[in-house]
Amino acid sequence: MSTPNEQSRVCNTLEQMEKLIMDITQHDLNHQMQKLVSDYKKTGNEHYLEDAAYLRSEFETWWNKDTSEFVPPAQLA
Repeated sequence: MSTPNEQSRVCNTLEQMEKLIMDITQHDLNHQMQKLVSDYKKTGNEHYLEDAAYLRSEFETWWNKDTSEFVPPAQLA
């Protein structure tokens, strides 16, 4: 059970929801990239490193570093 001092993950605003989604997305992306790098180390197959680099580049094109918010691909054009 959580204590009153723990930060709540309840979202009351759009900004809070976007932050939560980005936290989850980035966490999942990091796990996927770690798995790909691990697979590369086990097999020596460069394909895994290429996939990890591709995941990172896709994420970076969708993440607006200036405002720290997610920009859907449809809005990038």
